[in-house]
Amino acid sequence: MEDFLSYLAEEGYSKNTLDTYRRVLKYFHSFLDFYGFDFKNFDEEKLYSFFSVRYRTEKSFRTAMSAIQHYLKFRKVKRRLKFQPPDYGEFKEFRPITREEFQKLTELVMRLRSEDLQTAMLLIFKTGLSPAEIGKLKVSSFGTFLGIPILQEGKVKRFIIDEEIVERLKEIKETKLPVSPLLNTRPSTMKVTFHRIMKQSNLDLTVADFKDNYVAELLKRELPLDIVVEYSGRSLERVSYINRVLTLKSKADIIEDKLKKRLDSSN
Repeated sequence: MEDFLSYLAEEGYSKNTLDTYRRVLKYFHSFLDFYGFDFKNFDEEKLYSFFSVRYRTEKSFRTAMSAIQHYLKFRKVKRRLKFQPPDYGEFKEFRPITREEFQKLTELVMRLRSEDLQTAMLLIFKTGLSPAEIGKLKVSSFGTFLGIPILQEGKVKRFIIDEEIVERLKEIKETKLPVSPLLNTRPSTMKVTFHRIMKQSNLDLTVADFKDNYVAELLKRELPLDIVVEYSGRSLERVSYINRVLTLKSKADIIEDKLKKRLDSSN
């Protein structure tokens, strides 16, 4: 590896690039050691999966693959790696939404004339429910589970942990028949309103971002991963990834840590 880096230095590569390549190649060797591969024979799919948990943006992933590709060429290994990151559910970087951003969005929601539309937007922002999912809810969908407010209709399950939404849903349940739609607003209207609010707030957020932040709220309450999966609509892989982000320790770091301890103990 040092011979390769020296070669790049002679070719005029910058110190920052050399430092980046050094980190990538150390991680590449950790990958080879972990799976028992050598640099001539390794499983590319495992390589992409291994690197995608550390290099979570397309740009960083491409840089990593470029470094490995150059290294393999230097070692006279003929392989052509993919520079496109794998399309895994956990690959998209988690985007935490700040309290200030939620406050700004809530203020815009309160300006809406329709109370049902207000509630729909709050459900999107605080639970990550999509307009289509909200459209399926009936008044009877709102209830409690072990004393905890919950919305449940078919595969849609959400603990309601926002007090304002709980109060709104209680009022609806007192004034409407159980078989009635929970909210008298169309999914198409919700979508248009959602995008208008995003534009007004200058925030580039999607429903998936709000779903991720709902996952984060459940994890902060120390609920087990399987419960969070069941009540968030997110996959186990995505929930596990967000949990790693929240605990500031990535899967990659855990693997390296365990591997290093194992190697050190054997020496």
